[in-house]
Formats: sequence, C-alpha cells, structure tokens
Amino acid sequence: MNVTFDGLPISVLREHEIVVSAPFSETILLSGKVSIQALPEKRFARSYECYTEDINEISNLLTKLGSAGDLVIDSETYSNCYIQPPFTYKEIIGGSGKYTYTINFVRDDSI
Repeated sequence: MNVTFDGLPISVLREHEIVVSAPFSETILLSGKVSIQALPEKRFARSYECYTEDINEISNLLTKLGSAGDLVIDSETYSNCYIQPPFTYKEIIGGSGKYTYTINFVRDDSI
C-alpha cells in the first residue's frame, strides 16, 4: 500500500478497519416513539498503523497537524484531508531508532 500526505510518505504497516459513518441521531420522544434524523452523506476517515526507522518521517508529519493536504492512497487522491489528533508514536526499543506510529485522517468535505 502506497500512502502519502501532502507529499510526505506514510510507512504503512497495516490499515485499521475502515469505519463508514454518516450523520445519525436517534431520539426517544416522551410518547415513547422514536424520531430519527439522518443524512446519506458518508464521512471519509482512514487510520493506519505505521513503522519507520526514520524519526524525520514522524517529525515532518507533525508539522502538518492543523493543515489541510492531499492524501494519496494507491494513486487515488483525496483533497482537503487533515491528520486527526491524537497522533501517537513510540520508539520500539529505547535507542533502537525504530518507531511505530498511528495516524488518522479525516476529510473536510464542507467546501
């Protein structure tokens, strides 16, 4: 799987389960009946577990927090994406220079 964000490589180890959600609200009325409000708009979100031996990969991605960019997944481009906090990473064994990180992306489709 080849993934980049705003031109930066994402060293994907595995993709988390893809969760498809849409606006949905369920309210139980005083009468006991159920009122549903829903829209067919699906929310775009992706989550990856990653592995790298280059701390600069992580540092470069951290500079993109709060900025929109193109997320490219196997040559399919999704514009207006953001890294969704929290961005977590850890060194596998202290001093080894080997890191795992979890990165989540969401898309602003309001524009």
